[in-house]
Amino acid sequence: MKSFTFAYITILTLFLLKNQITYSQNINQDEIATEDILESPLCCNLTTEQVELEYSSKIIENEYIVMFNGYYKNQARVNYINTALNASGVRKWKIIARENPASDYPSDFDVVILEDTDRLEGLNALNDHPAIKRVTSQRMVSRTLKFLSPEYVRFGRTSLNSKNQFWQATGRHTSRRLLRAIPRQITSVLQADSLWNMGITGKGIKVAIFDTGLSKTHPHFRKIKERTNWTNEKTFDDGLGHGTFVAGVIASSKECLGFAPDSELHIFRVFTNNQVSYTSWFLDAFNYAILKKINVLNLSIGGPDFKDHPFVDKVWELTANRVIMVSAIGNDGPLYGTLNNPADQMDVIGVGGINFEDQIAKFSSRGMTTWELPQGMWDS
Repeated sequence: MKSFTFAYITILTLFLLKNQITYSQNINQDEIATEDILESPLCCNLTTEQVELEYSSKIIENEYIVMFNGYYKNQARVNYINTALNASGVRKWKIIARENPASDYPSDFDVVILEDTDRLEGLNALNDHPAIKRVTSQRMVSRTLKFLSPEYVRFGRTSLNSKNQFWQATGRHTSRRLLRAIPRQITSVLQADSLWNMGITGKGIKVAIFDTGLSKTHPHFRKIKERTNWTNEKTFDDGLGHGTFVAGVIASSKECLGFAPDSELHIFRVFTNNQVSYTSWFLDAFNYAILKKINVLNLSIGGPDFKDHPFVDKVWELTANRVIMVSAIGNDGPLYGTLNNPADQMDVIGVGGINFEDQIAKFSSRGMTTWELPQGMWDS
C-alpha cells in the first residue's frame, strides 16, 4: 500500500465511515535549528534529544500457539488438545491459562508448553488433529526507545518516536518562515476543522487503541468507554506515555487537539511498561475487539515479522468483520518496499510521516509492500 500523508488518510477514513472519523499518524521532525524556534508551533516543548523507535520479535522456546478451525469454549479446546497429545504418548505438556476479558468467550486458540523431549511428537500430533488449523511458535514483540541526538519533540508530556528528527524542513531560513506561518494545532495544519464544521467529529465511532494504556481520569478525553488490560501487569494506566500520546492524536479535546474528539475510546493495554507484548496477547485482544464491534483499530507497532501467521490471519479476520485497521508503516525510508507489518497488508491503512510542507518525509517507509515484492511474503 502506498504511504499516504495524514490529511489524505483522514479524509479516506472519514468517508469509509460515512461521515464519522478517526485515524492514526506518525509525526516526525527533521533538521530544524533550535535557535530559530522560540516555542514549538504545535503545542510542543522542544528538547535536545532524538528518539529512535525499534521493534524486535523473538520466538519463545517451547511455547506454541494452537489455532483451531473455529471458535470453541475452553473445555472443548482442552479436550481436543488432550486427545491429540495423549493419543501420541506425549505426557509433558501444559496449556497456559489466560485471564483477560476474552476468557469468558469462545476462542480459536490456546497456548501450549511442550517439553523438549516431547516437542516433535507433540507438534506432529497437534497438527494432525482435524480441529486444529495450525501450530506456530509463540513470539515476544519488543518496542525499544533509543535516546540519541540532537532533537526530539514532546506533545504535552509524551514523546513522539522516530528514527530521525521529527519535522523535516528544506533549510534553516525556509524552516523559520514556515514555522511562523503555520497554526499552533496540527489539526489546523491538516484542516480537520473543515470536517468538524461539517459535523464530522467521530461521534458514534468506536475506536480501539492498542498500546500502553491510558489513565481513567485523564482530563483531555470526553469518552473513555472501556479500558482493558491484556498484559501480565496489574494496571490499566499508561506508565510510559506512548499510549496517552496516541490517544491524544486521535481524540484529545483540550490543549493539543485530536482529530476525532467525540469518538468513543476503547483502550487496549497490550504493551507492558517495558514495551513487551506477545502474539497471544494480541490474538485475545483482537478477538475481543471483534466481539465489541469496534469500528477503527489503531495499532502503533510495526516490524519485519510478517511470517507470524496467527497475527497476520487475525488481521484479515478483523477487516473481514468490518474493522478498519490503521497501523504505522515505519521510519525505514526512503527506499521503496520498506513498509512494516501489519501496515504492509493490503487491507490495512498504513500511515507514514510527512513534513511541514505536507510531503512524504524522507525517512518514512513506503510501498511497494512486502506482499508485492517477488518472493517477498512467503520466501524463507
